[in-house]
Amino acid sequence: MVLGMHRSGTSALTGVLRQSGLYLGAALDAPIARNPTGLQEPAAVLHMHEDLLNANGGCWHAPPDQVTWDKLHCAVRDLFIESRQGTGLWGFKDPRTLLVIDGWIEVLPRWSAIGIFRAPQAVARSLMARNGLEEEACYRLWEVYNTRLLQLHRLYNIPLVEFRSDTEKTRADMLRVVEALGLRSDVSLLDGRIPTHSAASDPETVPEPLQGLWRDLQAATHVAA
Repeated sequence: MVLGMHRSGTSALTGVLRQSGLYLGAALDAPIARNPTGLQEPAAVLHMHEDLLNANGGCWHAPPDQVTWDKLHCAVRDLFIESRQGTGLWGFKDPRTLLVIDGWIEVLPRWSAIGIFRAPQAVARSLMARNGLEEEACYRLWEVYNTRLLQLHRLYNIPLVEFRSDTEKTRADMLRVVEALGLRSDVSLLDGRIPTHSAASDPETVPEPLQGLWRDLQAATHVAA
């Protein structure tokens, strides 16, 4: 599983993994305005996750406090897993997975994941431009998603990648995780078009309540390296 919040490089990382041999099956890979390599998400999982969040009183931009899977969502999940049998190393990506991952972990005894994160200012700018969200709401979402990402890293030793404005550094980090999976290294999908909001983020402008989480995520990438 590729784990990370919206507008944080999950599509770029998933595209690299696909180019390197990870089986994704049918995924949304048509170029779109703010995502030249496509979303790289299986439509069935995306819609199931959003419906699951709705059933628990939330949505991707208003995460519920807790998520309970019902029989219908479990059935969609199980059929998706069944469709991947015999394909070798397979995976999927949907940012909502961070909010509902317990339902996947309970049925995937040999699961693994890679996490990716991006500076809160860059994510906020991108969400405001794409979805028209208020800046404060964007920062709250960044905190919710990335708090969960850091928890999963600490619980399961999930490797983390920082999606930087420096493409070469991002490329090197992605190479590291691709090679750790035993896949062939191919980062040709990562190019100058990504990220869209590529201006470097000044650490001094990270909102004070997020600075500790931001530093912990960056430190976690050094541990994983």
